Amino acid sequence: MAQTIVQHHFEQGKEQGSIEVKQSTVLKALHLRFDTVPASLSGEINSIRSLPLLNALFEQALTAKTLDEIDLRNFDN
Repeated sequence: MAQTIVQHHFEQGKEQGSIEVKQSTVLKALHLRFDTVPASLSGEINSIRSLPLLNALFEQALTAKTLDEIDLRNFDN
């Protein structure tokens, strides 16, 4: 049982780390493309806890022509 609990916590930590890396990657892409990213947008990105949504947002960050095209209303947390 102890090993199961340890494994569970390990997997949770691994998932959380993946989420944090993806959040950082999305923000880095936005900063590189648009220089300044509003704090409100950064905060919203950092609140997303879904890797599939962050992956979709990353693609949006790479293809958007302006920051106004980044629409987080389509992303349910």
